[in-house]
Amino acid sequence: MLSRSLIQLYQNPQYHGLYMEERGPQINHLGFADDIIIFTSGRRQSLKLIMHTLATYERVSGQLINKTKSHFFLHSNAFRTTCDRIRKYTGFQQKETPISYLGCPLFFGRPKNIYFSNIINKVVNKITGWQSKMLSYGGKATLVKYVLQSLPIHILSATTPHSTIIMQIQQIMADFFWGWRNDKRK
Repeated sequence: MLSRSLIQLYQNPQYHGLYMEERGPQINHLGFADDIIIFTSGRRQSLKLIMHTLATYERVSGQLINKTKSHFFLHSNAFRTTCDRIRKYTGFQQKETPISYLGCPLFFGRPKNIYFSNIINKVVNKITGWQSKMLSYGGKATLVKYVLQSLPIHILSATTPHSTIIMQIQQIMADFFWGWRNDKRK
């Protein structure tokens, strides 16, 4: 229901969404289950239209938007007055990027290795739980193929990290398979 209302908002000539590039498509919103990200130019009229749409959604659905869990994000070069205006019209607090949405980092600019530390930690944490177990090469191969290699699939299909991140994940898996820990064979 909210998604449909936001699509109608997108068709309103007074609403200005976000353009990733000057002649590219206008981005309106991204939603999954009860999470939604709304993209806008930050202009007063657009903010008013968004808040009106959200208020209508609350009234019609009976569901309330939790303003303490709602945030807005701006590029680091955005003017302070823009930040203040968005805070005033929405009642939301500003949050810094990168953020994680459905396990994928959302950020402005070029991807930094630190943005992908979460996926590396997931792989390492899985392996840590298996380190104490006596596993054959066949058992390790099965775990690498069906568990470890499936962990980064979602994030790698949605974003493009540096090749160093991919190589680091592959090295962690290889070290687990061959039994290396801290540059020493177990």
